[in-house]
Amino acid sequence: MSGLVYPTTTCSATEILDSLPGKFEKARKSGELFYFPSGAKDVVSDGKRFNIRCCPSLLDKQRAKIQALQAVGVERSDDQPNKRQRVDETKQNPSEPFKPPYVPELYVGCLEGLEGESGMSVLLNKYSVLPEHILLCPQTHEPQSLPPTPHQIALAYTILLAASRHPAKPRRMLAFYNGGVGAGASQSWRHIQLVDVVRPPVEDWFAGVKFERKDQPIIHPSLPYLHIIHPLPDHQQIPYPLSEEQAGYLVDELAPPLMKCFDLMFDSIRRGQGNKDGGWNLLMTLDHLHLIPRSAPSFPLPTGHEALELNSLGYAGMMLTRSEDEERTLLSSVEHTGGLMSVLQNCGVPRQWGEEALEAQNLHRDLHTLQ
Repeated sequence: MSGLVYPTTTCSATEILDSLPGKFEKARKSGELFYFPSGAKDVVSDGKRFNIRCCPSLLDKQRAKIQALQAVGVERSDDQPNKRQRVDETKQNPSEPFKPPYVPELYVGCLEGLEGESGMSVLLNKYSVLPEHILLCPQTHEPQSLPPTPHQIALAYTILLAASRHPAKPRRMLAFYNGGVGAGASQSWRHIQLVDVVRPPVEDWFAGVKFERKDQPIIHPSLPYLHIIHPLPDHQQIPYPLSEEQAGYLVDELAPPLMKCFDLMFDSIRRGQGNKDGGWNLLMTLDHLHLIPRSAPSFPLPTGHEALELNSLGYAGMMLTRSEDEERTLLSSVEHTGGLMSVLQNCGVPRQWGEEALEAQNLHRDLHTLQ
């Protein structure tokens, strides 16, 4: 496996972001990364803002890969035996693409673990619809179907924090995690994904929602599916770069929201007698942690159209279609049934399950306070 690289040297989140534009272009031009052009627009559906991205290349990914290679002047064919041999030597095991060693063009760097925990590698998404889409992966196998650890969430948060404080290009990023096949996970090896998003629509949906307590999750009171959200500490009060002591503080601050959200979700599914293996989607911004349990991986479209696949970005209000026709079909099919929110409702679980679980938790906490 000559030519592959191991994550032996750590770097900071800022250094990761510094190198990202150049790494992305180099990977694209090498032919190791496939970038599929797309167009996006905001739509208002039943009073809520959504962002719909149309990527026709996804209709025929194999053809799109060939076109992407041609666009950067890379050729791969059977009549070039020497080049074919070189490419095979540097190709990772397709069944475990996030296992070290890595294809050098896709490897961005390695972040040191917090509080003595194992570090995580930062990789470019090999099949990118959004530019500079990165993956944060442990270096040994951990299942994608289980929640990330507080230390892993804190590492992802340091990237969000570093992006917002970047000296040359400050920006907002969104971290997300597809918990299981039923929630859009395409790989079984754990990976937290991060993309640039100025303001995902989901943040608008919660703009008027009040948090009575900063240490407890709530359920959106009007969305037609169970959507759990927990406020995070004021990021403006968190210094960056973090000292060792401050890194420990960040883990301690993020661990309770993570655990409380999952406790509420699992209690909700139990009370509703739902499918505990249906998967879930996790979203994280600098301000909030979102958790959404799933009942279905996709939304059925009318006859003649494939179902619309839905992952975490769908619950951030960002939907992906593969043609303008599919986009029109999607919008017309939900026009009289609650708009695009009905897509999320169809693939989520009833809000009532969460409300019953939250009521029980509040009652238990009140009784404990009285004792």
